[in-house]
Amino acid sequence: MRLLRPPEADSQRQRRFMRSILQTKEWAEFKASQGFEILNLGEVFVHKKNLPLKQNFLYVPEISPDDITPTQIEELKKLAKDNSSIFIRLELYGKYSENAQKLVKSFGYIKSFEQVQPKWRQFVDLTKTTGEILAQMKQKGRYNIKLAERKGVRVESVRLKVENSETLKFFYKLYQETSQRSKISGRPFSYFQKMLELFQQTDYIKIYSAKLGHEYLAVALVSFFGGVATYLYGGSSRRHKEVMAPYLMHWQAIKDAKEAGYKIYDLHGRAKFGDEKSSWAGITNFKEQFGGTPTELLGSYDFVNKPMLYQVFKIAEKMRRREN
Repeated sequence: MRLLRPPEADSQRQRRFMRSILQTKEWAEFKASQGFEILNLGEVFVHKKNLPLKQNFLYVPEISPDDITPTQIEELKKLAKDNSSIFIRLELYGKYSENAQKLVKSFGYIKSFEQVQPKWRQFVDLTKTTGEILAQMKQKGRYNIKLAERKGVRVESVRLKVENSETLKFFYKLYQETSQRSKISGRPFSYFQKMLELFQQTDYIKIYSAKLGHEYLAVALVSFFGGVATYLYGGSSRRHKEVMAPYLMHWQAIKDAKEAGYKIYDLHGRAKFGDEKSSWAGITNFKEQFGGTPTELLGSYDFVNKPMLYQVFKIAEKMRRREN
């Protein structure tokens, strides 16, 4: 018996294929290099983050509901107690349903006060034909893909391997430029260097780049795992914006994912459906040009082991995020 059985008729197909790269041993090793201690509960990877004053919390990133059992849910609570953790956060990588949420809460979990990974995603269904995928795009999206082709934009992709480290440098340049332009704190270059080191023996991650001549105009880091191709990180230049390079780049990633047999192209975070005032509104408008479906995931739920310290952590975390 698995934990959740989403009631939607179309979710049966989705459920069989949706698994996240965040629940791979390579990602666990990568996060260990970033300061987390990795615990195992069967095949479930649990990340332990140590805090000042000998405190800690536990985090289960993007576990498919099909890959966790009621017994393991109870064992996660015991793991939190055994590690004297403030709380454990269980992040469920499955389509939201009210019944599923009620079931999670019945195990003694509460809705998290914040999400680690975005709860709202833009999913493009790759089980459709290429023509159908194009047809369900917004007219502007199709137009900009054709425009980029006419203007001579060329898209390249390479695996995340040491021999492609020069491409990683160009990726980071545009990623950093975009982060600064958006006034968000991005990852340091060492973060992506370590990712390259730990994933180079796999075919899980590719760097896409859109170029005009020899000039990089757009870049994307895309993961390929568990039936889902996911746009993880990216960036673009303000130069030659008129050639619409990011559109052709994502279209190539979509075509590659479909050809390789993937079922979903996950454009990752977007605004909550219908929230036009969200700070994510701009990027959401871009992602919606590729069509697809705004999809709410089950997201994060916390089992609170130390209620008073949980409230302190909650306040401190909200203050930290405001400062960033």
